[in-house]
Amino acid sequence: MIPKPQKQIIVSDLDGTLLDDNYRWEQALPSLERLRKLGFPLVPNSSKTLPEIQAIATALRTDAPLIAENGGLIAIPEDSPLIAACGAGENSAGYRLLFPGVSREHILQVAHDLRASHAYAFEGFADWSIETIIAHTGLTPEQALQSSQRRATEPILWNDSDENLAAFSAALAPHRIRLLRGGRFIHLMGLCDKADGLRAVADLYRTVFPDILWSTIALGDGANDLEMLNAADAAAVIPNTHGGPVLKPDHPHVFTASQPGPAGWHEAITHYLTP
Repeated sequence: MIPKPQKQIIVSDLDGTLLDDNYRWEQALPSLERLRKLGFPLVPNSSKTLPEIQAIATALRTDAPLIAENGGLIAIPEDSPLIAACGAGENSAGYRLLFPGVSREHILQVAHDLRASHAYAFEGFADWSIETIIAHTGLTPEQALQSSQRRATEPILWNDSDENLAAFSAALAPHRIRLLRGGRFIHLMGLCDKADGLRAVADLYRTVFPDILWSTIALGDGANDLEMLNAADAAAVIPNTHGGPVLKPDHPHVFTASQPGPAGWHEAITHYLTP
């Protein structure tokens, strides 16, 4: 039998991993160009919203699916062959949208009802003006507007006790809502995560292109990337730009870069793609 050709699906976090603190990625350009030449899909997988990721994906020149809001939303380009395996779904801005979790509207209704009835002290994007989002995130006005356009998650700042946070989490669970700690915020979201997004996209490629042997490489730097790293065939840990703890995936194939951000990203891709 003729062996199947092998291809890698690169599934990457953005902030602090492929992007530095100034949202730049020049140090990763040699690896990005190498992936394009090899025909290896680059799939952004981020807590960012779809409008935020779309702008970055356009600049990165990737036409692969986008995984937004920590796996709560998967966007497949409408002109992608992968559409054939997607089934019915909502179309928006050139993408077929898939929602593995619950809607933001459902999350806000439940969370705000609990805040009113139990006096939990938290606030989130739905409570803030664009100016307040800018103050909390350091984003530009355009970026803050894009970040506010959420469909499947709600980032909050918790200003209450750990005991009340545990009680809040327990009260959300029957409504299929969970808490996920990110770098700056706690994200309220459905029962899905970045790992589910990685598996869903990999399944699409394997279904539509069965004559190719697909494997996944995941790259991340934060706690919300850990399950994604564990779910991939190979994992790359990028040191946190702010000196946080280095992730330790429970994985037999882990490479830890020596540098944060796009320099470390380039180092990791070079490691895995060098024969």
